[in-house]
Amino acid sequence: MESENSKQDEGVFPPVHGFIKRQKKDDGEEQGGEEAYQSAAGPNSEAPARQITVHVGVTGTLHVWDADDAILMQRTYRIMGNPVGCYPKTPLQNIFMSLPYRIHPAEAAYLRDRQLAVFLDESILATLPTPEQEAGFAERRKQEICENLRKSEIERIAQIDQRKDQILATKKKRTQSSASSKDEGSSEDEDALWQKIRQETVQRQLESITSVRVESPFRSWRVEMGLCSLPEISFEYPTTHEERVYYAAYSALMEAGFWLTSGSKYGGDLLLYEGDVHVNHSICIVKIFEEDSPIPLDDVLRIGRVATSVHKAVLWASVRKDLTVDFTCSKWALLK
Repeated sequence: MESENSKQDEGVFPPVHGFIKRQKKDDGEEQGGEEAYQSAAGPNSEAPARQITVHVGVTGTLHVWDADDAILMQRTYRIMGNPVGCYPKTPLQNIFMSLPYRIHPAEAAYLRDRQLAVFLDESILATLPTPEQEAGFAERRKQEICENLRKSEIERIAQIDQRKDQILATKKKRTQSSASSKDEGSSEDEDALWQKIRQETVQRQLESITSVRVESPFRSWRVEMGLCSLPEISFEYPTTHEERVYYAAYSALMEAGFWLTSGSKYGGDLLLYEGDVHVNHSICIVKIFEEDSPIPLDDVLRIGRVATSVHKAVLWASVRKDLTVDFTCSKWALLK
């Protein structure tokens, strides 16, 4: 097994097994991180013009409802989150999830520490709406669905018109049953036939639509309709020793310019990416532990074999009592 150690020193993250890239400034100073992170505000910088709005649920869940916030969160601040919503017309579908995005408390704390997010209390939404509010929401949702259906009809008509000649030729070929019917007829008859065909085609396809995108979120619709306002609150994390250990390792890797997601599917704490999660594979399974906590050999062997089978390395994050982090990257080597 090959391993290489590195240590965090004075806020600048050192190279780990060749995965962390550094930049050389003109004055010789080194700085960790990637270009994607340089666009985000640092912990001591002024608050940006646009902050992400994070909704805090009654049970402490953290959701991002706004689509623009979700794009900004992923593209600029490298916070992925997980989409957990679905379209109102198909509440049981779970293949392509929609808004909102649920984020981990460590991700929310990272945004908070860099003044990139504000937190709103959703506890007021736990109360049941009045019948008048329910009726108003149903009417607004109906209007949005009708508007989106109308837009879909316009788009579909434009697509059908581009294939007018092909569709008419096929229709005439099917309806020709005698020698007299071979005459194409007048232009008015042809136009009437085309209008009939186009209307039937569009109507048939609109009836087959099972999901429609709408603007109003399902949970915060009363906020969108101006029926209530959510107060801003402070977000407290980490609060326990285990959370402080986890957040120390998470923030150190984020400061280095990496992209991180959950590593639970591979038996780790995090998955580490060198670039955009949507176009890159992860390179490391991150395992976080305290410096004075021994790791059973069985656990080392298990995660090592899993990492090898999926062509990844294991990055061991050892968190000290002062919350500085040492990293050791290990990878199985062939034995001859």
